[in-house]
Amino acid sequence: MSWPNGLDLRALSVFLETARAGNMTEAAKRLGMTQPAVSQYISKAEEEIGAQLLDRSLRPIRLTPAGAVLRDRAEALMVSAEAAVAAARNVGDQPLAALRIGVPNSLATTLTPWLYEKVMAEMQPGNFALRAGQSGDHVRALMEREVDLIIATDAAENLGGIVRFQLFREPFMLMLPADYDAREKGLDEIARELPLIRFAGHNIVGQMVERHLRRIRVHAPHACEFDTAQAVSAMVAAGHGFAVATPMCVLEGAALGYDVVTAPLPGPAFARTLHVLARGHELGQQAAAFARIARGVLAERIYPMCAQRMPWLGDGFRVFAEG
Repeated sequence: MSWPNGLDLRALSVFLETARAGNMTEAAKRLGMTQPAVSQYISKAEEEIGAQLLDRSLRPIRLTPAGAVLRDRAEALMVSAEAAVAAARNVGDQPLAALRIGVPNSLATTLTPWLYEKVMAEMQPGNFALRAGQSGDHVRALMEREVDLIIATDAAENLGGIVRFQLFREPFMLMLPADYDAREKGLDEIARELPLIRFAGHNIVGQMVERHLRRIRVHAPHACEFDTAQAVSAMVAAGHGFAVATPMCVLEGAALGYDVVTAPLPGPAFARTLHVLARGHELGQQAAAFARIARGVLAERIYPMCAQRMPWLGDGFRVFAEG
């Protein structure tokens, strides 16, 4: 029999995630897709197979007998496919032909030169390709196999088949104009005196800041928002307001010459943790090796830069030990 044209590994992956989630909306979230796209994949698979796979009249969606058979066989097929890719990539411990990485905008300028140097020396990929952007976009790219691994704040705990390695944890803090004295002032008072330069709503740093402000009941009127740490730093350095950001955001701005005054965040503290995520079974030990290299760069290069610019940080910036 000939293989159905519309039933590839991606279609099987979408079907399996929908079966696990019990509804297409949740499956779409986990896969970083839209709900209509998931529905289209399922409908195409049903058309190619010639049988209904999901009983859509039930909530949650249930598998039909044909769907249950496909799920059981497809699970084994996906494991075999991932193992085949891993074996091909790691045969004879040969270097990867290419290593495609996604990193947040808030790390790209500062981390990349040191990371590139170490990765090329130790992992020796044929080509090093890095894309900077938003964490949610990178999770989708990882699931779509557009990148091999990502550095992200979102650990994507709801996604199966992903290996995770903690890298570092950094606190949120104040970025202030040079002529503003924030000593002995609470965040609510600062927000009354200066406009808050926000990170855009689709930016995970921006989302974490907004949740914190709601939690502590601080109202900061909307004035402006930007989707990169460099732009936020530029606005603060120019005296247009203050920002709640992280040490890596400060370094990103400083790399382009936007120096700001930094201070601990008054009131309750909060922080973010960055992880390396990769598809399980595909990179083998290469994902663990990349995480080890990244931790080394953070400890040897990035932490000293943070400590020099923000001596009050102490152990607030923490690089995780291996394992």
